[in-house]
Amino acid sequence: MMSSLAYSVGGFLAAIVILVAVHEYGHFQVARKLGVKVLKFSIGFGKAIFTWRRTHDPTEYSIGLIPLGGYVKMLDEREGVVAADERDMAFNRQSLGVRSAIVVAGPAYNFLFAIVAIWLVFVAGSDDIAPIVGAVAEHSVAQQAGFQPGDRITRVDGRAVSTWGQHQFYMLHQAMKGNTIGFEVVGDAGGARNLRIDFSEVEQYALGAQPLTSYIGLFPSAPPAAVYRVVEQSPAAAAGLQPGDKIVALDGIAVRDWNDLVAQVARQPNQPLAVTILRGAQQQEIALITTAVRVDGKEYGRIGLYRPPLENVRLRYGVFAALPAALDYNWRMSMVTLRSLGRMLSARMTTDNLSGPITIARLAGHTAASGYADFIKFLAIISISLGLLNLLPIPLLDGGHLLYFAIEALRGRPPSEKFMLRGQQIGVVLLILLMSMAFYNDIMRLF
Repeated sequence: MMSSLAYSVGGFLAAIVILVAVHEYGHFQVARKLGVKVLKFSIGFGKAIFTWRRTHDPTEYSIGLIPLGGYVKMLDEREGVVAADERDMAFNRQSLGVRSAIVVAGPAYNFLFAIVAIWLVFVAGSDDIAPIVGAVAEHSVAQQAGFQPGDRITRVDGRAVSTWGQHQFYMLHQAMKGNTIGFEVVGDAGGARNLRIDFSEVEQYALGAQPLTSYIGLFPSAPPAAVYRVVEQSPAAAAGLQPGDKIVALDGIAVRDWNDLVAQVARQPNQPLAVTILRGAQQQEIALITTAVRVDGKEYGRIGLYRPPLENVRLRYGVFAALPAALDYNWRMSMVTLRSLGRMLSARMTTDNLSGPITIARLAGHTAASGYADFIKFLAIISISLGLLNLLPIPLLDGGHLLYFAIEALRGRPPSEKFMLRGQQIGVVLLILLMSMAFYNDIMRLF
């Protein structure tokens, strides 16, 4: 438990510091390149715990006590007296184009970071699972399309498929647009089949809450029904199940794989269960009583086993081939994020997809524990989200400044201080509402 908490806290803080540093460095670097004097560059808020200056550099660099943000303070006549010989270096004296470029630079660096991060993962390679269908949910969209257990997915809209998760963002983007996705599959008996799903006819309210393949009722091949790791103080632990045991039957009913094991146990909450296992070459029968968990008002049985890992397939691109793949990946991810936000605002998608710092911390810990590739992918996704969030036309965000600049361009002069103050008040309310909804979702997920 402490290890999981340490990963969550450490991963969350590392993610925040890295992504805030990238964002603020964008503002800082472009401001300096365009001739604006930067007084302070800070990662974190509150009391400075470490500050330094470099020779012949007017900027003070700082690490704040609260590592949940950062800022770049530029020379500005609206925030203090500026010497006459430095007025041409003040932010407020710059042209509309220069000011806009400085503001846009923060989100732009977030997007650039995401592209570089995914490119690195693609070049180094990452583990995934084979694109083999293990189960098709009854009465699901996938079943209606003709998918069958054992099918190997070889192409999606003509794109070659090497691993299960390779084109998830592409498919989700196409689904959100209501397009038809074509799948080429090869069955157990051989022979390719072409299957199609028209997403203009698929209910999309909860789209994005899970991988698209799961949403349409398509699941990868399951690991064997074997004991990989036992949950402490669980029925499995009390009964003496050990890593390496193979579960062959429950109450005399044969168990095919891990998914079958989970399904059979789930149907028997708080019930005695006879578990037939193979330990080495010896078959044994172990008795236990399942526990129960309540999900959406229903009780499901559990015995306390961790899911075994699937056999990995490594996805890797060449140095040059990885660049267009990374650009496409980030483009799709950005479009999915924007469409999701737009649908939530128009009540066409559940707001359950919205996540706050608690969920982000849990994901940070999970991906950090999984390995560098998963954590870097996680950073790329959050970096894209941070960049897009900051471009929303909400005062206090970068997009709010750009909105004021647009008004200035149309009117020929900046908005009044009263107008900008009112905008900031509205911005605070909107951000509080957004964060409240995200925190609510986080808390509900914990229970």
